[in-house]
Amino acid sequence: MEEKNKNNSKYQIIANYIKDLSFEIPSPDSFVDAAQNLDKYETKVDISNKPLKNKMLELNCKLIFEAPKEVNNPIHAEGCLSVIFKIIDENLTENEVKKIILAEIPNLYAKKLTDLITDIFHKSGFKEFKFRKEINFEELYQQQFSNPEQKH
Repeated sequence: MEEKNKNNSKYQIIANYIKDLSFEIPSPDSFVDAAQNLDKYETKVDISNKPLKNKMLELNCKLIFEAPKEVNNPIHAEGCLSVIFKIIDENLTENEVKKIILAEIPNLYAKKLTDLITDIFHKSGFKEFKFRKEINFEELYQQQFSNPEQKH
């Protein structure tokens, strides 16, 4: 179980855990192709949540590595970290809750998830693997919701 948020009166983290981890190298050709093209793979982020009992929520932060179309023998890698939490400030607006779910909590666990993925790549023979840049969920949130023409 997770330690309680000492300085956060908006939400309480109950627990976090690795929900899913998938890393597939289907063949030696896939390993060679990936080693030569790893810098071309795209990192996709998927965040989802669902309500649980007792006013708790499950937040799933997933990173997916997608091969470009020109890679004939792709590898597959994805990791999902789940965070169980509860909103404790009942006066939060819908937008404040949305920001907690899409930016604040994912940012707390971004390093844990990227370290896990990096470790698996390294242990699988991709010693040079590293993320091109740090994943910043706050920045992604701002990009997605700062455009007033976009629908929320």
